[in-house]
Amino acid sequence: MRGLFLLFLFFAFLYSSDLIDIYRFQGTNALSEHLEKILTSKDYWFKRLGNKDVRWGYFESNKDILVCIKSKKILKIYQQKKNTFHLIDRVNVLTGLDGDKMKEGDLRTPVGVYKLKALLNKVDDFYGPFAFVTEYPNLLDRINHKNGHGIWIHGVPINGKRDNNNTRGCIVMDNNMLKKLKNEIDYKNTYLLISEDTPLTATKDEIASILAFIYKWRKAWKNSDFNAYKNLYDKSFKYADRKNLKQFLNYKKIVFKNKKNQKVEILFKNINIVPYQNIFKQKIFRINMFERYFSDDYKYEGAKELYVKFTDNGLKIIAEK
Repeated sequence: MRGLFLLFLFFAFLYSSDLIDIYRFQGTNALSEHLEKILTSKDYWFKRLGNKDVRWGYFESNKDILVCIKSKKILKIYQQKKNTFHLIDRVNVLTGLDGDKMKEGDLRTPVGVYKLKALLNKVDDFYGPFAFVTEYPNLLDRINHKNGHGIWIHGVPINGKRDNNNTRGCIVMDNNMLKKLKNEIDYKNTYLLISEDTPLTATKDEIASILAFIYKWRKAWKNSDFNAYKNLYDKSFKYADRKNLKQFLNYKKIVFKNKKNQKVEILFKNINIVPYQNIFKQKIFRINMFERYFSDDYKYEGAKELYVKFTDNGLKIIAEK
């Protein structure tokens, strides 16, 4: 840790005499506070994004994006290269019934944002040569009491034809295109965006706001600032274990009280922010990142998932895991 700090000071010396002066005259605490102020600034992130293409989101680890438009029966494949999303293919597909999936057996393809969690190389011939498994239902689906399973991207029967175009909620394409897709993407680092009609996209202003918000949230959490922390949550909030906002904040209030005299460090990397597709056209975003949390009596390293929404009162967290 000390080595990284010294390395930072070296680069700070090269690029910012102001940071060096803060360190010289006020010490490490003042420098840390100054950096926190920068990270929580929307203007900083807006400038840092530069000319980066963010219409499909902001990605520090993922590079492949699939966009399925149900009404048009197409799947678009994008790759992020040199700050731009490049359309590398466009595939005709079959999908389930119109409307968002709500329950097992409704034959609808869900609307939302999903990771591809597995590649099944051995499937029944009816599904083609193999299948990609989506993570439906995701955290937001489960919190909204949606259920069902087995939403795949797969092919057509190897022998014979499909009896009808009802996919039971899956996304189905020609087998040759499925094989091509397998070579075009790294499924472990791919997001699938499924929209009913025109997909929701992101703006640079929105992404800058969300990045600043993430670090405002981190600052309140790190400093056990309960009042600042609670104001970042929406009244509709649900935690992964189904705690509502009141239950969650009561729990956090106790945790923060116990952490008041402890040193807490929270680090994020591999931040990915995706415009969440929904039939109500609400400005919701899914955030996935890797979290490292350290305190005197607890340590955690692993995945963190948030869903945030733009409201009349600013950005608010609506779901968390």
